[in-house]
Amino acid sequence: MVGSLLLSVVYGYEVVASDDKLVEVVETAVAGFAQAAMISNYYVNVIPWLQHIPAWFPGAEWKRKVNVWRSQTEDMLNMPFEWTRSQMAAGNAPPSMLATLLAQCTGDETAEEIDSIRWATGTLFAGEPHSLFSIHLTSLNLLYFQAGTDTSAATVLVLIMAMAMHPEIQAKAQAEIDSVLQGVRLPEISDRDSLPYIECIVKEVFRWKSVVPLGLPHVSTQDDTYRGYFIPSGTPVIANIWLEALFIIVCSKIAPNSRFKGNEQR
Repeated sequence: MVGSLLLSVVYGYEVVASDDKLVEVVETAVAGFAQAAMISNYYVNVIPWLQHIPAWFPGAEWKRKVNVWRSQTEDMLNMPFEWTRSQMAAGNAPPSMLATLLAQCTGDETAEEIDSIRWATGTLFAGEPHSLFSIHLTSLNLLYFQAGTDTSAATVLVLIMAMAMHPEIQAKAQAEIDSVLQGVRLPEISDRDSLPYIECIVKEVFRWKSVVPLGLPHVSTQDDTYRGYFIPSGTPVIANIWLEALFIIVCSKIAPNSRFKGNEQR
């Protein structure tokens, strides 16, 4: 459901069957990304010079896999992009982020600028480019994505769990929604300021059970010093989204109205 929604918002593509070809392409690519996500799976993540080993070399199965994942990545980026462009050329493209961006083009854009649009929409659907892999595997033209579909679906499940555990919060949230929407329509972006408690719940769900508590590995692009620690350029950095153990212990329960007020975090 989440994947279908994102395809619709980003590309205007409506999924009508569970075996949809485009959905299969994305799922296949994401499956490969899930393996690449584990730094410990491949020595090249900690020994960068291994990227220069040819794919035919004994023990370089990982590089052969990466070549397959690169092809899958290209399919995931290009297939929905070209579908939207063809729909626009035919004059029947549904509203979408990509259609809006392409409609603003004057025809004088460079190939690099069009490629930026391709990546912008692709990363919104599939997630953020994994900077660690983009550096170590640059010669293979592979970027690892944190799947936006998976993280969105996981966050929805966290919300369902939170509401099941705290029916009083669900009741208050429903009352706010009913007071604004009167039961006649779905919420819109313009309703955001009128739904402060819903805004609090969304933020609290992100904090309470972060689906990626350690974020994703990033790589410093230049030498840096943080609180007295020297971080050389090219060093993998992993952030702790939950900050510290004390914060987790103190804030282990969901409580939107105790930590947030309107749209501002205390």
